[in-house]
Amino acid sequence: MLRLLTVVAPIAALSPVYAEAPLHATKLTSVSPAHCVAAVERGEGADLLRCPTPLRLAIADAQVMCREAGGKLTGAAEGDVWVIDVNADRRNELMFALEGNLTCSDANLFSCGTVRCPRALYELRDGMWTVVGNIAAESPEQVTLGTTQAADGHRSLEVCASDRCKERSIYQWVGSRYEAAP
Repeated sequence: MLRLLTVVAPIAALSPVYAEAPLHATKLTSVSPAHCVAAVERGEGADLLRCPTPLRLAIADAQVMCREAGGKLTGAAEGDVWVIDVNADRRNELMFALEGNLTCSDANLFSCGTVRCPRALYELRDGMWTVVGNIAAESPEQVTLGTTQAADGHRSLEVCASDRCKERSIYQWVGSRYEAAP
């Protein structure tokens, strides 16, 4: 039986059924901006599964802006936060926009009008979450890892706005952040 497995494994690796599919962003279903807002208001730590650190920090800043505008900050019960490992370090980076996750009563602070706000892409660097790009996409399935890889392991990102992908946006890793390719 061991011999059979030895023969089958290499065949399976070559089969198109087992070919690696494009890796795309995935929505985190556990995130709750409402939980984050409540934790920030109470001045307490938040459950990291429901309120990842970059979102909590963005919410703390948004709360100050909203209060200064005379409004009250509220968070969506279910978040719109995506993950994707852009640099093969086996740690997911996070992508989100405040629009769709937060609202400020009496002030239209987080809306980008008729177009969707780009999503900030956060990467953990030296223990700090840092924005390394702003990616324009409406759903996580539209964002896939590209074929180009920088020397430090960061892959290009491709955004396809439709199923047939007539128009594709490419984001290249340029030194320390993603930039839209011309």
